[in-house]
Amino acid sequence: MRRILFFLLSAALLCGAVQGYVLSIEAPGELRAGAPLLVSGTTTFPAGTQFDIVFYKLQFTTPQEIGRRMIVVGESKEFDASFPTTGLEAGHYKVEVQFLKDPGSKLGSDSVTLQQVEIIDRSGEIFLTAPRDQVLGEALLIEGYIPDLGVATITLRISGPAGFSLPDQFVRTTTQPGKVDGWFSYKVPVTEPGNYYVEIYDREGFMATVKYAVERPAPVTTPAGTETSPSDAPTSPSAVPFPLAALAAGLAGAVVICAGRRQ
Repeated sequence: MRRILFFLLSAALLCGAVQGYVLSIEAPGELRAGAPLLVSGTTTFPAGTQFDIVFYKLQFTTPQEIGRRMIVVGESKEFDASFPTTGLEAGHYKVEVQFLKDPGSKLGSDSVTLQQVEIIDRSGEIFLTAPRDQVLGEALLIEGYIPDLGVATITLRISGPAGFSLPDQFVRTTTQPGKVDGWFSYKVPVTEPGNYYVEIYDREGFMATVKYAVERPAPVTTPAGTETSPSDAPTSPSAVPFPLAALAAGLAGAVVICAGRRQ
């Protein structure tokens, strides 16, 4: 009986050694450009184990690395990572686990260490009519239209420098006579210069993130030398008024004539 128990225990330990540790990651199969890519996972690796989660763009040549996050396994054996996608082109991407050292047989066959993600870009569905570079006193003006949207409600999520953020702003679109484009206009007074980010959502979900650069207005200055006053009119200190000059010339002539007669 003891031999049987010993055999079963040895077999269980052997199976555990063969199976190795399990590590699995999850990521959305589809994501709209501008929304953060959230990767979560669990593992049976011991606490303190380190590895990277790498975000790649798939292409015909070698995949292009977009970002990398280091993970240190904690006691909960759960982990997560986030990657920004603002400005990324539509296409196919992947997230993959990379160990600092090859785990070899320690990584079990049930592990999932790679997920593909398709990024969809909807920023082309929004047409902005307000400039993205604005100045204090006029900012922040968010204005434009969405083709074929009609009368609907869009959501704006606005954040900016120094922790500036607003709760969701619900904006009703309008239409022009005989047309179905949804026009919107919304102004948020801001007092600090910097970059402001506006996330736009419609009834189908996230559309795009728009960055606005807000600066202080340039000071108004008058170029030197463009203003004159009567007191600034140029004068010549050696100039003599005309009547005095004529009198002096006459006296000088008389002196010369008298001197000639005496001679």
